[in-house]
Amino acid sequence: MTPDPLDRRTLLRAGAGLLAAVSLTSCGFFETAPETERTAGAKGKEAPSLKKLADDGKLPAVAARLPDKPLVVTPLERSGVYGGTWHSAMLTQEDMMWLRYSMGYEPLVSWAPEWKGVAQTEILPNICEKYQVLDGGKAFEFTLRKGLKWSDGKPVVTDDFAFAFDDYNVNAELHPESMYDLWLSKSGKPARFEKVDDLTVRLTYEEPKPGFMEELAGTSGVLMLLPAHYMKQFHKKYNPDADALAKKAGLDRWIDYLPLRTEPWGNPELPTLNAWVAKNEVGKGSNVVAERNPYYWKVDPEGSQLPYIDRVIAEVVQDVEVEVLKVSNGDLDMQLYNFGTIRNKPVVVRNRDKGGYDLVDFVPDLANTMIIGFNQTHPDPDKRKLFSNKDFRIGLSHAINRQKIIDTIYGGQGKPWQCGPVPGDELSDAELGSQYTAYDVDLANEFLDKAGFTKRNGDGIRLVKDGMPVNFTVLVVSDSPDHVDALDLIREDWRKVGVDANVQRVAETLYWERVEAGESEAATWSGGPFALRTGTGGNHYYVPNNPRGSSRFGGAWARWYTRGGRDGEKPPAEIQKQLDLFDEMRATFDATQALALARQVLTITKEQFYYIGISTPPGEYGIVKRTMHNVPKRFSGAVVHQAPGPSNPSTYFISGTA
Repeated sequence: MTPDPLDRRTLLRAGAGLLAAVSLTSCGFFETAPETERTAGAKGKEAPSLKKLADDGKLPAVAARLPDKPLVVTPLERSGVYGGTWHSAMLTQEDMMWLRYSMGYEPLVSWAPEWKGVAQTEILPNICEKYQVLDGGKAFEFTLRKGLKWSDGKPVVTDDFAFAFDDYNVNAELHPESMYDLWLSKSGKPARFEKVDDLTVRLTYEEPKPGFMEELAGTSGVLMLLPAHYMKQFHKKYNPDADALAKKAGLDRWIDYLPLRTEPWGNPELPTLNAWVAKNEVGKGSNVVAERNPYYWKVDPEGSQLPYIDRVIAEVVQDVEVEVLKVSNGDLDMQLYNFGTIRNKPVVVRNRDKGGYDLVDFVPDLANTMIIGFNQTHPDPDKRKLFSNKDFRIGLSHAINRQKIIDTIYGGQGKPWQCGPVPGDELSDAELGSQYTAYDVDLANEFLDKAGFTKRNGDGIRLVKDGMPVNFTVLVVSDSPDHVDALDLIREDWRKVGVDANVQRVAETLYWERVEAGESEAATWSGGPFALRTGTGGNHYYVPNNPRGSSRFGGAWARWYTRGGRDGEKPPAEIQKQLDLFDEMRATFDATQALALARQVLTITKEQFYYIGISTPPGEYGIVKRTMHNVPKRFSGAVVHQAPGPSNPSTYFISGTA
């Protein structure tokens, strides 16, 4: 629905865990002396710049700009002071994610600031004053705040919901091939939209819609309402000349142009509900400047309109090294993502006092630094038999000296771990994560003998029954240097127990061509987390449900699953059971019940042992200037939580401002 941010793999290669969590583990980082420049009580009900405009008659009084019942937000530490500029950075103009998460996290409903997992984190009214889940999850009702206004001062009305749903989300001309399944019942029919009254709307599905509320809270690209008074000019239903507007912008048709006008960071003219409003388009200039929204609808407990900070400037940098330099020089006030790697940490730590900032810890949104998948549905029956031998995979796992890899490549951070949700995750399973991770050459040899490879050639390499050496090739993406280096160590470990492995470095495009075609023998990647609310192909690290993502270990099984048995290969009974549980989990509305089903899915993952994993990801970090306040001591890196959005950046403030 909106332009995608930088490709996740691209940013990982740039030296970052893209979607990461923050956790401040030591005390004192945010302890500051009491404000002396201005006291909170003297700050007034609005920013001085807005008060002057109101006093001069250029802006309505603050009471007229706020809704009847503005959302009251309690700052994390204390009431702030008005003023100042938040300096941050984007990694190229494609890094829209940072703008959406830092300045643009204003969904209809929002996650509570503290992440406790999907099943336990509260979903709070945000733009809406209240909401109801009706009929066991078949219907969802939202009531607007009376007097709520867009950033241009126009009222937010139920027509804005209607335009977003009927004229955008489920419009057949805008989505000729397929519509986003969030809006559809299982039959493929769109939900029924209705206006209940002047402030209330309802969406009704044919059956319960699991994950609907979670997706509204956690997907910044979901558009539940759009400013109809502005958007109608780009829609042919309302403006016969909409194609002419598109052509003037260099596009052929209105259906190409309208979606671009829904992005607040690509279209500064778009009225929004964000705390700060863009003053220039992303890509026009070396930074993005956003200024406070005079009609922002949140206040602090004293009734003072938020945000506290006047402006946000996100400078567009072209590579991570430039971002590290800006961090070290103290040019950025609060920054998450992209730069927080082991390689960069010494210089960032060394310059803390010079730059006037402190580090905050990141917990990357990954389950494993590197996983190795053996192709159990390989077209060659002999190779398939080898890779499907669980004792063989267990023996290889015990042969790996993971601690040496952790110490040598990952700076001593992390612990030996298989591909499974990490400690602290609501689905973490210590047995799944730690099984077969002990470095034990004797035990490795015992399992390899048990697998049937007891004979060796003159070089000590084990032999299969036809006398050929046990040998396979591991594909690795050439610009994943940590994987390349780790495989050099692993290859030595495996040779010690009589298994010969070749490592083949390839470009990512060739990697996927071969892996998706089922031609790979073994292949590496980084392990992702298990998402309770996921799309059809999500969680492919744990269940063979995605012909691309699962192709490292079971692509033919995944094709059978996604194509209703018309293609691919029917998986073993236990894996079929796992796929059935996965489907049931996705169809279960109650998050607690879905969590129990997810645990059953992971129990089978543990038994099947699809991937050999190496370690939990090393900790990463962000920075916060010592003059920046109300920044939480803990962020979550769950993708759906979209840090720092739920922490209410509108309450951040900079000391020493007027």
